Amino acid sequence: MSEFVIFLHPTDPTAKRPVDVIRDHCRHLDQLDRDGRLIAAGPFADPAHGGMIVGRFYGLTEAEAFARNDPFVLGSYSRPEVRAWAWSYRENGHLGVQGPAPGSHPRFLDTLHLRSTTRHFSTRPIEKHFVHRMLRAALAAPSEFNLQPWRPVVCHSLADRQRLERCCLDQPHVSAASLAVICAVDPTAFHRDAPRAADEMIASGQRSPEERDATITFIRSCYENPRDSAIRNGTIFAHQLLLAGLSQGLAGFWLGGFDEDAVRKEFRMPAHAVIAGVIGLGWPDEHEQPMPRQDEADVTGWGEWPGSV
Repeated sequence: MSEFVIFLHPTDPTAKRPVDVIRDHCRHLDQLDRDGRLIAAGPFADPAHGGMIVGRFYGLTEAEAFARNDPFVLGSYSRPEVRAWAWSYRENGHLGVQGPAPGSHPRFLDTLHLRSTTRHFSTRPIEKHFVHRMLRAALAAPSEFNLQPWRPVVCHSLADRQRLERCCLDQPHVSAASLAVICAVDPTAFHRDAPRAADEMIASGQRSPEERDATITFIRSCYENPRDSAIRNGTIFAHQLLLAGLSQGLAGFWLGGFDEDAVRKEFRMPAHAVIAGVIGLGWPDEHEQPMPRQDEADVTGWGEWPGSV
């Protein structure tokens, strides 16, 4: 997938565009936005220069087809010009000139305030390649000693979601979502993978080679109650998966009501597997308003417990 810029040059800068055409244009953009492929769009400050759309497309042919089908173009209000764009940003190291680094996304901070738990979804599916993108983002979450003990079970097909629904006290939104993920964790990884974690710490300079055995012993000593650690790590993965979906326009829910033994049996999990929860994601049927949040001053303490006297 590549980035393209679509310039919409006005055919007559003095012509006023009807409101219904503008709304159709916005709905056209929403198709791209819902797929997480719209980067930016809007008119230039000088109306004589028209406007532009920046997005990700599967090649020039798709970008040109999207431009031709824009209501402004169909109504002869604009003439499209499509150009491939080499987008320079921090995550790609400014086209490889620097090392990749996390970027700044002010829009996403605003999006977090609009997050709401959703149980009503449209029937629109989530394409498999899109699921893989979100899973990879969730698997980039932090974990203790980078042990990465997650073993998510993805329920993408309707049949798998229906199987999961029966294990989740028959809650219908489990199968209504286009994607459900069992956020399972393997607690044996805390001991089994300690040597790998120690080697990574040595490779990064955090430990010396002479400290390897002591580091392995220390890591393993931290997990006398691996179930608690498994739940912590599982919820970190789950939350990152929710945020990955939210960043792409998906809505979702976090579910803690399920029969853990039934889930293990139905999805052929080992007896020691710990299930931190179930995440559901899908395209919202309608955008629900977030529930009220408590005020920051009432729940946040600075250097002491909130409300301490």
